[in-house]
Amino acid sequence: MKTSLLVCLFVVAATPAFADFSSCSEPYAPASLDGNTATMEQMQQGQKDVVQFIKDSDTYQDCMNGQLKDMQREAARSKDKKPVDPSIVAMVQSKIDKNQKLKEKVGAEFNTAAQTYNAKHPK
Repeated sequence: MKTSLLVCLFVVAATPAFADFSSCSEPYAPASLDGNTATMEQMQQGQKDVVQFIKDSDTYQDCMNGQLKDMQREAARSKDKKPVDPSIVAMVQSKIDKNQKLKEKVGAEFNTAAQTYNAKHPK
């Protein structure tokens, strides 16, 4: 009985540390465009979608970093001064790195589509 109670208390105590990251919403990448077949309207909307995705990604990365820093400050102020579990730090960095790579990929794909579109539709 005591063991079950201790496990429950540990889970409840640990939950806020993990729950904080749930407030950071990872954005979905927009669909890529084919510059050979896209209309001007699709290219314009695609550009807006890419810009919004990049902004949302920056917000997501800032949120993840902010939550981690809050956890680190809280850990430093705690009685035992135990640092944040390195696996949590690694998880946050991994998610940020993954999002950054996706952000760069989305931007590069749109730039390629725009170059293709512009080559097909000279002004």
